[in-house]
Amino acid sequence: MRVVLLHAYSATNAGDGLLVEEALDLIDEALPGSSVTVAAQHPETFPARPGVEIIDAGFSKRGPGRDLARLLCTLGDYDLIVGVGGGYLRSRDCLEGLKTVFAHGPQLIAASRSKRPTFYLPQSVGPLNGGSRALFIPPMRRLRSVFLRDDRSVTESGLDNAVRFPDMALLTRSYAPRDGRIVDPRPVLSVRKVHGKSVAALRTLATRFNSFDGYVQSTGAGNDDSAAVAELGPEQIIPRDLIMARSGPRRVVVAVRLHAALMAINAGHYVVHLAYERKGFGAFEDLGLPEYVHNVSSFDVQAVKDQVVALLSDAPVRADYDAKITASRTALAKRRDSLVKLLRESVDR
Repeated sequence: MRVVLLHAYSATNAGDGLLVEEALDLIDEALPGSSVTVAAQHPETFPARPGVEIIDAGFSKRGPGRDLARLLCTLGDYDLIVGVGGGYLRSRDCLEGLKTVFAHGPQLIAASRSKRPTFYLPQSVGPLNGGSRALFIPPMRRLRSVFLRDDRSVTESGLDNAVRFPDMALLTRSYAPRDGRIVDPRPVLSVRKVHGKSVAALRTLATRFNSFDGYVQSTGAGNDDSAAVAELGPEQIIPRDLIMARSGPRRVVVAVRLHAALMAINAGHYVVHLAYERKGFGAFEDLGLPEYVHNVSSFDVQAVKDQVVALLSDAPVRADYDAKITASRTALAKRRDSLVKLLRESVDR
């Protein structure tokens, strides 16, 4: 069985890397033994994986778009076409729209014209401003199914083939138990610039804590959070492998990037998410934790601090948080099972 996975970006953003890994795990589960070709903007950032070939979907010095063009011309040779999850089909302004057209337009159009079963894994679509809706929505209508991870995308896209589905990070089979490990008394702040600017309220929040640690979710490829985290003045920057380890103390994390939040939850931590896009609200609704997500542009600093303090100091509050996540896991596992079945049946026809 041959499968192609489109629209991958860069593993230097841990969230984007996670979405690719989760997509590959899903394909392995649905179609064991398949060979998979991944089209990635920054192929060199992804680790080697047996049975997986990663080709350059960017514009490299050795031949702008050559590898991608060759792949898109041969999509009919594959048994299944999958679009990775994420939030890459959007056009908030002219510049973002142009970037989306060049980076993802050819892949979307080629996938929509293929006669092979084509599924786009859970993502957010939009906003689509400045006439971009006319560019993206028609080819999306021709796909077999588009899984959307938030209600706003479902409503705005108006796609008949759209299915509301949880983010791939929530569908994972790999997560730590919500056990009784001790809780470190120092909170963790994981932040980023939003639309290229620091968020003043994040600096205010940082001053409300006597001390805190920092965590950097994304580095490189135009999405480096290092400076944004450092300017808050954390006691230390926690390495990714340490905070994502499923041993040691549990942490209370304030995270701006969605997948920093979800990866921390999957590692057993407690998270308050300050969302900068629609995707965060959908994810925390799917987890049964809507009260723990706030808009990063307008959040109440004291309310967020109070939630952090409660999670640090109040065992019943933590127990309630754990219980809600544990309850959500059963429903999420069923949703994943249904997706595995759908992919498997699509190539058995």
